Amino acid sequence: MVDVKKELASNQTLLLVMSSTDYNEIVVSTLKKLKGNVCYVTTNKTFDSLEELFKKKKVNVSNVVYIDAISKSLKKIKGDGDRVYYVSSPGALTELSLSVSKFLKHDFDYLVFDSVTNLAVYNKIPVCAKFIVSLVERIKKTKTKAVFYGIGKPGDEIVEKTSMYVDRVVDVGKKSRVKGGGV
Repeated sequence: MVDVKKELASNQTLLLVMSSTDYNEIVVSTLKKLKGNVCYVTTNKTFDSLEELFKKKKVNVSNVVYIDAISKSLKKIKGDGDRVYYVSSPGALTELSLSVSKFLKHDFDYLVFDSVTNLAVYNKIPVCAKFIVSLVERIKKTKTKAVFYGIGKPGDEIVEKTSMYVDRVVDVGKKSRVKGGGV
């Protein structure tokens, strides 16, 4: 298993590439290692399902605030909660971008973006790449460290596009590591 804390000690942005079968284990392991305030952006699982997973795996989430871009696309949501802010869908990139920008102003220690792969389900890959470039550039102007998840394998188009902009890419399923481009 990758030592996310160690990787983030020398890199501000990190892309973890994983298989869908390893996804839950890696998500739990990563969040357990991140001490400090975390903004968790989800385009993959609902806030409720993430909270259930973390509770079941005994992950302390008192320091986590969520931006949930999936729940509103599945069911009617009355409004934001204490620790969760809703975006209409993973396809609403402008809305998502504005929400993330607001959170970056609050000096979070970490931002977890789950996942770049799911963005590509709702948007064309060049549009996703432009969004990711913009997000990485905004992160680089802060002290926040960021972990992006890519579900698939190196070579998948959205994973390749994302890898050009982050500081480091780690194929979690293998010992090999691939250096990302960097902006």
